[in-house]
Amino acid sequence: MEGQDLAPEVEPGGEPESAMLLREPGGKRCRGVAGIAIRALIDLLDESATDGVVTMDVVRRIAGAVLSAQGPLSDYYAHWEEGCDSAFTMRRIERLRIDYIGRIITRPFSELLDDRDAGIDRKHLPQFFAAVRMIVGDEPFDGLRTRANHAAERHRTPEGMVAWEEFYRDDDVMQMFETIAVAIARSFRRFEPRRDWFLIIMNSSPSSISTSSNAFIPKKAEDKAVREFSEVQMTRMFQALFADFRVETFTPERKAAFVERWGSEPEKVFGPLFVNLLAMAQQAA
Repeated sequence: MEGQDLAPEVEPGGEPESAMLLREPGGKRCRGVAGIAIRALIDLLDESATDGVVTMDVVRRIAGAVLSAQGPLSDYYAHWEEGCDSAFTMRRIERLRIDYIGRIITRPFSELLDDRDAGIDRKHLPQFFAAVRMIVGDEPFDGLRTRANHAAERHRTPEGMVAWEEFYRDDDVMQMFETIAVAIARSFRRFEPRRDWFLIIMNSSPSSISTSSNAFIPKKAEDKAVREFSEVQMTRMFQALFADFRVETFTPERKAAFVERWGSEPEKVFGPLFVNLLAMAQQAA
């Protein structure tokens, strides 16, 4: 999962606050490179000193030699330059990964996004997130987003990145996903009308993009094309999305905790959905 761009979402109007956290405090990496050069310079000056004194001409000559150094010091510079390039590239990617609740929701079917035969593309994600938000409700969804942001901060590495595997194992993150899964499953109790509604949402293509509460940018004509998202894609997405909620995945302890949280057994919450997904898959085959 780590290293995949599931749902980049960058708020307009400048660099997000979370991106600022990705910069190493005090320029740690650049400071390390400069430190090596300075120490090499000091060692050479010590060797050239007479009674602890070095003329400025000697200082300039040695400094020039250090700056244009070949051999081991040059290799060291090259090594760190490659490291910097890699780190800066990762940070540029990381700055796009600020929709943490989106990453939580899409993780179960993330592999489908890289499978051309699955028919599920990252371009489908904005509509999917819109459907989930409508199911969960605006205010509860915003609350989940805030919790997801806090979870990401809890799992930042010293380099400012998010330790994704630890993030996904976070108890609160797992409970957030369970909350969303339960909301979706319960909303599909009347399966056929909800299925039709979901497919309409997934195949809709808004004519404009919102940049703020009262500002919109019209889409280009080629971007308004209706996307083909059928029962086949829906079945694949939902089977992956709810895979961790099949009856056989529940231990007695997990089942008891689920019943305590939701007042219902998992098979009653998710069972009808799995039955309908199976029937839909058979019809589409």
